[in-house]
Amino acid sequence: MSTRIVQALAHKLYVSGYWPVSGNLKRSGGHYNTLLPKTLQLIRGEELVFYSSSEEVLSWAEGLCQQASIRMRPMLLPLDQLPAWQLAARLVACCGAMQLDQWQKPRSFGGEKGVIHYWRDYKEAGPEVFRALHAVWLSKFALVAEQASQVNHDRLVWMDSTIARFQGRRSNWRFWLVDEHLQKFSHYGSDMCSFGRRLPLNASYVSGPREQWAAFQTLFSQKAELAAQMPYGNDEETILAECVREHPDWFQCIGMPYKRLTVRQLVKARLKDRIMGMHPLARP
Repeated sequence: MSTRIVQALAHKLYVSGYWPVSGNLKRSGGHYNTLLPKTLQLIRGEELVFYSSSEEVLSWAEGLCQQASIRMRPMLLPLDQLPAWQLAARLVACCGAMQLDQWQKPRSFGGEKGVIHYWRDYKEAGPEVFRALHAVWLSKFALVAEQASQVNHDRLVWMDSTIARFQGRRSNWRFWLVDEHLQKFSHYGSDMCSFGRRLPLNASYVSGPREQWAAFQTLFSQKAELAAQMPYGNDEETILAECVREHPDWFQCIGMPYKRLTVRQLVKARLKDRIMGMHPLARP
């Protein structure tokens, strides 16, 4: 039997959420208002567990899911009850310990995670806002692992509520049509850096087999604890980079940002995307 599976045919459960955070400098409320409806259209007819700290957001999401024939289970979860709420405070303190404001703020951050988090999220947005954002980012996989222990789906997927922003911006962006490895965690590549090295993974989409999510979360937690001892602005993607480094055989990259491709690779990627766009299940 093939060890690969066409994603569209797998029994999958999507997990996502939106926790409004006042003062979020990375994404405005309008950003979510525009992209959540588009994101849900991408998984029409699927199953979704959707978290939020707001009953109003959950009601809005339920209405959007009804329009897209999505079977949604709403989950009310306050920010301070997220699995990584305490861990987030520690990592915010680690970011502050960088003390980059001893020198003048650079004009460009060069895609360096720690520098971006320090200036944008720690200094400009402030530690409390940063903690709230961090708690969301760091809790993604714990929430999926919790669901994995309760269901019998083949695969579970973390999907950012704004994943529609990647349409036409990375190869194989139609994630529901990608051929995924049956026993691995599928993800997209990143255009961000940590310590000057390109990160291997963008955390907007992580799809894995149900029975392996517990081990995935255990590994992530171990690396997060180590990150909490570093004077650096780590986040879930820098922590995931360490997971990939230790267990590269657990992971499968299914697409890359267009900006990271050579001209020849970009031409091939766009041609493939055009062909995939003609698939009966291509959706918007």
